[in-house]
Amino acid sequence: MSLRALPIQFLNLGGEMMYIIDQRLRAQNIPPERAAKVRNDIIAIMLNRRFVEELFKPQELYSRKALRTVFDKLAHASIMRLNTPSMDKLYDLMVMALKQQVVLSPQPRDILLITLNHLDALASYATTPQVSQQVETALYLFLQTYGNMSLGELADVRRALLGFVQDLHIRVSVFLKEKVQTPTGRFVLNTEGPVPYGSEVPGPVRVFLPNGEVDAVHHFQTGCKYTRALVPGSLTATGPRQTTLGTNMYTSTASDSQESTPVEADENNQNFIPINSVPNNASPQSVLDTMDSIEASGQGGRSNELNLLAQLIGAASSQAREETQFRLNLFQNDNHDIGDDDQPIYGRDVITIEGSQRGKHSELGQIFGELTMHDDEPVTDKGQDLLDLMDSA
Repeated sequence: MSLRALPIQFLNLGGEMMYIIDQRLRAQNIPPERAAKVRNDIIAIMLNRRFVEELFKPQELYSRKALRTVFDKLAHASIMRLNTPSMDKLYDLMVMALKQQVVLSPQPRDILLITLNHLDALASYATTPQVSQQVETALYLFLQTYGNMSLGELADVRRALLGFVQDLHIRVSVFLKEKVQTPTGRFVLNTEGPVPYGSEVPGPVRVFLPNGEVDAVHHFQTGCKYTRALVPGSLTATGPRQTTLGTNMYTSTASDSQESTPVEADENNQNFIPINSVPNNASPQSVLDTMDSIEASGQGGRSNELNLLAQLIGAASSQAREETQFRLNLFQNDNHDIGDDDQPIYGRDVITIEGSQRGKHSELGQIFGELTMHDDEPVTDKGQDLLDLMDSA
């Protein structure tokens, strides 16, 4: 498995999360200043410079369960609150969007262009100098890491990502409407459009002489409508990517909130992957204990996942004031919120083990233990502290 796939996995999922949240903020007429705060706060935590530097170090992919918990905390990094059905569907949609992009990418190099599309979008969402600088830093590290990577290494990255999503067949209404997904949840490969840059349109068959010269060229009907790519996608900071994969697929359907609703498989569908959520009032210690149990039961990933989650949660304990928060339902069929009597899903059949793996990557722990975020002017409301808000989620 490639040790360079993790940044692409994380950045693409994060970009898809921002697309969905941005669309719902607009559709539900959240005041612009609050919507901008939500976007900036989430990106600020997601792309914290020291965390991103650790993220780009060679390491294996995180499991779906660990990432589910990470993005649950990221989604609650600001004044926004999501109910459990919204968070479940948000994560389902993020992962299926990643699968669609990886499966439909015509060549390994396109994985980089897809990620750059997401980074371009994050840059457009960042409206403060500090957050814009964080996006630029992530872009610089991305180009430095992958800019000169060989096609063989990129193919290994793509295979690792395909392994991450290979058994997911959740039906998504956006994909079904665009006819890129079948009713069984599988994606349809495109049979028209440009072929990868440098490739030839299928059809000609060349007959060579013993000396290597072309003797004759025959053509066969492919039944497809491929065209030659005129220019390659740009790997520069601001160049054209030449692919729509990784762009915001909700912009054309922003007026119809149903378009962003994942249509989940039936309960009897054995290919359906149930995704659990962490209760909003979970403490850092309780979530770490939960992740330890996942690790012990063999369902989780490796110790890196615990480190990533622990650092994103932070060490602060104060809570945001209730009047500064608002609850966002991402999907119209989410008709109930989390109640005080809800049973935490991770609270059942917990296996207790020693958390010796947490110290395995002490650098990450030290970095995020020291993390503070300061504005030029002092903030009087402690609840606005981003790390506090993550712990109060």
